[in-house]
Amino acid sequence: MSHQTKSSSVVLYVDGSSRGNPGPAGIGIVIFNTHDQVNPLHEISKYIGMTTNNVAEYEAVIQALKWVVMNDVECATIKLDSELVYKQITKQYRAKLPHIIALLYRVQALKTQIGGVSIVLIPRTQNKLANRLARRASKKGGTTRKPRAHR
Repeated sequence: MSHQTKSSSVVLYVDGSSRGNPGPAGIGIVIFNTHDQVNPLHEISKYIGMTTNNVAEYEAVIQALKWVVMNDVECATIKLDSELVYKQITKQYRAKLPHIIALLYRVQALKTQIGGVSIVLIPRTQNKLANRLARRASKKGGTTRKPRAHR
């Protein structure tokens, strides 16, 4: 799917996956126009190397925010199922590890480049598409865009 369709407001479902802690990790992002949450505008499934699940969750949020900035979207709602990342981004929990603090700063810096950003914690059952893309990327060890061929 391409991202040539401009929208003033989008909803992004994000997820990170790591097979091991640390292990091969991937991110999944599904982007919808706010007024059409059936037909995705764009999907991202990307291998991000060997890392922890927590870092993968942050990288998914960062890549989603980068997509919003690059596509000049005015408002974005980011939906994720990681309670820890959600509570750190919304300042309910304090990040203590230096590498997590660095990721948190990247999130905050990107948020300042966007007119309005909402971060919403959702149940895992509502994040199946992003989860599938993240898991696929962590399995393949590379960017994936095509469904697996049936044998």
